[in-house]
Amino acid sequence: MTVPPASESDAPAPAPRRTRAGAVIIGPTVRSRYLPGALIGLPLVSLLLSPFAAAALQQWRHSRLREGHEGMLEQLLALAAMQLLFGVLALWALFCLWALVPLVLTRRVVLFDERSGSLVLRRGLRIADRATLAQVRYATGDAERGGMGLIGLSGQPRPGGAPDGDMADPARAEAPERRWVVPESGWDDAAFDGLRVLQAAAGLRPAPPRRQLVQENRRARREQNHRALARRLGMPWREEYAHDEAAFQAEFDRVRRVLGGRAPRRDGDPRP
Repeated sequence: MTVPPASESDAPAPAPRRTRAGAVIIGPTVRSRYLPGALIGLPLVSLLLSPFAAAALQQWRHSRLREGHEGMLEQLLALAAMQLLFGVLALWALFCLWALVPLVLTRRVVLFDERSGSLVLRRGLRIADRATLAQVRYATGDAERGGMGLIGLSGQPRPGGAPDGDMADPARAEAPERRWVVPESGWDDAAFDGLRVLQAAAGLRPAPPRRQLVQENRRARREQNHRALARRLGMPWREEYAHDEAAFQAEFDRVRRVLGGRAPRRDGDPRP
């Protein structure tokens, strides 16, 4: 994970999600992961499959009418538009339930109580492990979606809960006896801020805000792509291109015109 140079005093204070008891939630909650899909993705899928649900409702209505039932619901479903509407709503409710159950049963988050210094690893509906703040050796995580967070724990609590010397570097420290994995540590700003709160409380260097890390990672990927394009054309690379996309694009277009014979060649330009 690339960390851009920035002053810690300029970084905004972490704003993590908390439980009703006030514990910091490290990682995304079920609500934060569930709502985007339930409110955006699943309605679209339900709309696409609504004709099949409407056909099933029509068959159900015909069977009810043959049995002599003709209530308000049967009369309401006489319209094709109402069959489609009820089909969309029924599929939406069914898909929402199917999506919610796996999320609840497979979620994995860490709850950090700042007052008592205790940490709890929750897997699904149960508590999988417990630890204290003094046992935290390192805490790191990816700032982008799809990544994971790692919390290394020692077997015995360390005095003061803060690393000294080489202990601050997980690469030099002894291998921890336990390591907690937090999926989707960079799901959103609040999920990543929970990890930042733990880092500060454990005496570790807090990571920059997630938004800053994401922007830096995107800039690094863009620079890598631009370097590959420049090598392909034989175009000299300048350090200003790493931060000035407009300057790179202008020079890249000029070199392409030079190679195509539509612009005069300058010193250092590749030959056509």
